Amino acid sequence: LLSKNGDKYAVKIQSLDGPATYEGVPAGDRIHFTRGGKTESIVAGSGQQTGMKWLLGKKNCLIIKTGEGFCRD
Repeated sequence: LLSKNGDKYAVKIQSLDGPATYEGVPAGDRIHFTRGGKTESIVAGSGQQTGMKWLLGKKNCLIIKTGEGFCRD
């Protein structure tokens, strides 16, 4: 889940460990956030760009890295 909060973003990621929320800042076509001491970024893309075969046909996706992406139906 990605939501705008003033000039920043709330990045909520649901994983097997449960939900976690991070503060994101815009940077061009990406949103940067820090997770586990590492700077990560989110970019819009397609299911194919996620690298996850069950998302191949999806078009409205957010990608953190290959193998970690989320798509709307």
